[in-house]
Order: sequence, then structure tokens, then C-alpha cells
Amino acid sequence: MIEIEEFLERQMAVWPEVAARFEALRLVETKRVGDYCVQFNPARVVSTAAKVDAASIAARRCFLCGANRPPQQLALEWEDMEILVNPFPIFPGHLTIAAKAHTPQTMLGRTDQMRRLSRELPGYTIFFNGARAGASAPDHMHFQAVPSRFMKPTSMAYTYRLAPAPFSPEEIDPLVNMVCVDGEITVIPRTKHRPDCYGQLLVSPASIDLCGTLIAVRRSDFDALNASKVESIIREVTFQQPPVYVGLITADPTIIAEADGTTTVDGIVIGKDFHWQRRQTQRFGGEMLQHRGQLINRIGLEEYLRSVISSEMSATSSVELLKAHAVISRSWLMAQLRSTRSLADVGASVGDPPVEEGEIRRWFDRDDHELFDVCSDDHCQRYQGLTRITSSEVDRAIDATRGLVLTAGGRICDTRFSKCCGGAFELFENCWQPQHHSYLAAGRDAIGAELPDLTDENQARRWILGRPDAFCANVEPAVLGQVLNDFDRQTAPDFYRWTIRYTQAQLSELICRRSEIDFGTILDLIPMRRGVSGRITALKIVGTNATRIIGKELIIRRWLSESHLYSSAFVVDRDGTDFVLRGAGWGHGVGLCQIGAAVMAEKGFGFQEILRHYYPGTELWHAF
Repeated sequence: MIEIEEFLERQMAVWPEVAARFEALRLVETKRVGDYCVQFNPARVVSTAAKVDAASIAARRCFLCGANRPPQQLALEWEDMEILVNPFPIFPGHLTIAAKAHTPQTMLGRTDQMRRLSRELPGYTIFFNGARAGASAPDHMHFQAVPSRFMKPTSMAYTYRLAPAPFSPEEIDPLVNMVCVDGEITVIPRTKHRPDCYGQLLVSPASIDLCGTLIAVRRSDFDALNASKVESIIREVTFQQPPVYVGLITADPTIIAEADGTTTVDGIVIGKDFHWQRRQTQRFGGEMLQHRGQLINRIGLEEYLRSVISSEMSATSSVELLKAHAVISRSWLMAQLRSTRSLADVGASVGDPPVEEGEIRRWFDRDDHELFDVCSDDHCQRYQGLTRITSSEVDRAIDATRGLVLTAGGRICDTRFSKCCGGAFELFENCWQPQHHSYLAAGRDAIGAELPDLTDENQARRWILGRPDAFCANVEPAVLGQVLNDFDRQTAPDFYRWTIRYTQAQLSELICRRSEIDFGTILDLIPMRRGVSGRITALKIVGTNATRIIGKELIIRRWLSESHLYSSAFVVDRDGTDFVLRGAGWGHGVGLCQIGAAVMAEKGFGFQEILRHYYPGTELWHAF
């Protein structure tokens, strides 16, 4: 426990000028504007008007370095930092905790230290101002602290709890404020440092300003600040929705900062490892960050969705289809974000079948990413920045469903989706972790029609070789164009039923190369298990040199194609020595079928009816 009261008394005794400033706080002028307090504190002009550009920082002496501090300023050592009395206080007991070494203002590697400090200073709130989020010393690492009764995050700003993770973007991002009480950290991500009115109103919001008390350093500003102006300032510099950190898939990118604040990147890879892989030039809004060689785009969730809806589908799709996709894209993302992981529906644990000797069982999910929330390609949700935002219909769909997510049992749903289910829905646990989600159920992509037992090999064969009625079965080209972009439509004439033929030599070489296992000559492909949609979840590959059972569905699709087989719902026939694969659908088949949903919208179904069809038992809820 750090003895702060005694330290404060000793400091006031030897530094009368600062003691007078603390005493003056008793008479500081304040006013209430709605739920906010505005404080008139002229002494804080040192911080509020501080020049924080690189040239100004380089030209001045660092006032937090020990050699440059006034001789009267006492220091209390704590770990690799020193506790100081803030000479320009906002509240009684205002402290600055500065690193002994002159190091940049970054939280990288210091979140646990922030928690320890809060526990050793009970009754205090510890806070951090990012280098571009209110720190008047962006070149010297420091925390600040004030008695907790003076600070609480405002509801005007989007905040979230910092969850332990191998990497959190907050740890390196200069545009963030962090507040810690009793070891629990609240993150306040920022959109900008100062509001556009800075100059007319000398207001520079930092952690304290975002936690209930806005500081005015000029009488004219204090008089001018009313509830609407305070709200406008706070909303301008903070996110009003969850920020999303998107890892951009690139190859030798060229990055150009445009005059309008956007960023153009040449070298964006789309369709990575798929047969339509290509390189594009794309334009992005938001903040562009780089970490460990990874290009990361930070953008508000709703702006992210505007691009996803236009990228996953055509921006000219029907509004009801776009609304449905906006809800499920938002739900899926919020169920994945660290900030809401405690709200995500993790599902009831179910057991996978026992792994047989020599079996290779893998699944691939967005948790593969460590440096960002989601990637920009099909591995997560297809995101192409501002490049694909081309219609007012997308804006209407996003605005009409703003903040809406699907929930089940009070938890945000993990709303998976694929291009074409092939007429039947698959279970989550047959594609990913062994967890069951009640709303990702077996079913038929038709109203009132029963689904045969497609786990049975004979019934699965009849289903796949037939063409049973389903929303996604017979699609007009105009409707298909709502779901698939030009390069998607070039991949196959029919996604509901398809055929792939390999010679024995082609298949043997392909599987050897894709698996990196020498199977020799492939003799047979034998389905060992099928899911409820007829998708193979365990496939035995028999070769002259080796035999293996592989699963789940994506590894099967990867090994049997130069990129990805359309789906694992297929049957194998022999034509002489050739292998003929006849299959159903495109993708994993879990959740919403994009082509089926497009047909439903064309037939007049509203977005809520579409969601009930693909996610039974769910409810709509406003997340923000």
C-alpha cells in the first residue's frame, strides 16, 4: 500500500506555489450541463493548449524527466516509475506517475502494471492518456491518478472492458484513453485528439473530460459550454459504436495517405488461396495502423458493415436482404470482439467422435488471428473498405438496423453464413469447435419441407444427385447478381449442384501437394461420416503408400482442390480410372444461405422472416 496522504503533505510543505493551486480547488468554479460538470480551471492551459506535434516536442525539454523537474518536486519511487504530485491539479490528490526512463507514451506491456498500481492506490482511479488522446507529454510514459469519486466513464462515449489477450490493439494505439479502478481497466477508444472547434473553444478532451468533468481554461469557453456543445464535443472525439480492428491481407503494399483523410492501399489480396485470388487497389476510411508488419484498419463497426454488406454481396441487392445481412454480420462480429466476448453465445459443449488412429482432424476459425479482430478476406467477412460502397440501399439497410443483433437466451448469436447451403443447413459443431448452438439447427431451405436423414450414405447420395426444391435451387441470374460479385459468378455455372472430374494421376498429385503427405497413387475416397446436410465431416483417403482419415469439412475441401472445393457435400463415382465428384452447395452450409436469402427477399419475405428461417428461436436486440 502506497502512503499517499503523507507524501501529499510533505510535497505541499516544500512547494507553496503548488500548495496554493491545490487550495484554490476548493473555490474552483463549476457548473452542471446535463449529466456533465464543466470546470473553469485557467491553470490547466499548460496541458489544454500544449503543442504536441513532433517539432514542438523535439524543441522543448521534457518536464517529466527527473533532471528537468523543479527541485521542489518530490518523487516517490514505485517499480520503474516515480509518483509525483501534479503541479496543475484538476482535483484534490491529483497525481502523475512517470516512468524513470524517457520512453514514449504507450501501454505496450504495461496493462498489468496499471492494474497493480490501482490495487496499491485504493480509492484512486488510475488513467492513461494516449499520445494523441490528450497526453501533454506524448514522449514520456506516464499515468495519472485522482480520487475515484471524481471520475466515471460517461455514457456518451463507447467504452469496454479490456480482456486479457496475447495482443490488444489498445496497447499500442495512441488514440485511446484507459481508466483503471481496483484492477479493472475500461478502454475509451478515440476517433481524434481534439474537436474541430478547438481554437474557438479551447477544449482538449482527455480521460478526465471523458469521465464526467470537462475542463475549460478560458472564461469565454466556460460561459459558452452548454449541454449540446459538450455532447457534440464528446461524440466527435469518441466512438459511438464499437471500433473494429481489421487486418488487411496484403502483398508488397503501397500505402498512400489521401488529402481527404482516407488511405489508398495498392496490393490488397482478395480471395486468398481461393481460385479467384487477385490483387486490388482499395481505399479505406478510419485509422491505418501498422504492428509487427501487419497493416490494420481501425474503423467504427457500422462503417465496417457498410463495406462488408457491399463486399459480401452486391450493393444493389434488395433492401430486405441487405437488412438481414446487416444484422447477421453485426451479430457475428460482436460475438467475436474481445469487448463483447463475455456476451457471445459460446454454445453447449458436445463431444466430437473419437479420433481414430492416423486421423487428421482440424478446423479453422477467426481465432487464428492474434493481432486484430478480423481479417479483410473470406476467412472472416469480406471487407474492401470504401471501394465497394456504391449505393444508398446499403446506407438504408445499415441505418434501419443500427445496433440490432440476434440473440438467444440473452446472448449475442454467432451468426454464421455461407454462399449456398445446397438445400440443407449444417450444424456448427460439424465444421468448427464441438459446441452446439440451438439456433444453428439442421433444416431445409424451404418452408414446411422435411429434411431426410443425410447422415445416411444412401439418402445423402439420392439428395446430392437429385435437385430437391429449395430457395437456393433455381435462381434467376438477376437474383444471383444480388449476392455474387462478378468474380464470384465466374467460378461456376451452378452452385446448387456441381461436378468436378479428376484423372487418377491429377488427383494423386493434387492431394500429395496439398496435404504434403505421399499417398502414392490414390485408390479410393470413402466418406466415413456425414453431417446433417450431407457434408462429409470425415473422409478416408486410400493410397498405395498411405491411408488417412481427414476432417472437418474445410480440410477436405482444401486437399481436394487447387483452392477450396465448393463444399464437402459430395459423392464420389469412378469413370474408368477417373474420379468424378458430384456435389451440393458452396461453403459450410451453417446459418444463413446468401443465395437462398436473396430468393426469399425477391419473393417478398421481410428481413425478420428471413432471419427466423435461418436462425430459429432467436430475438432481435439493440446492442447500442
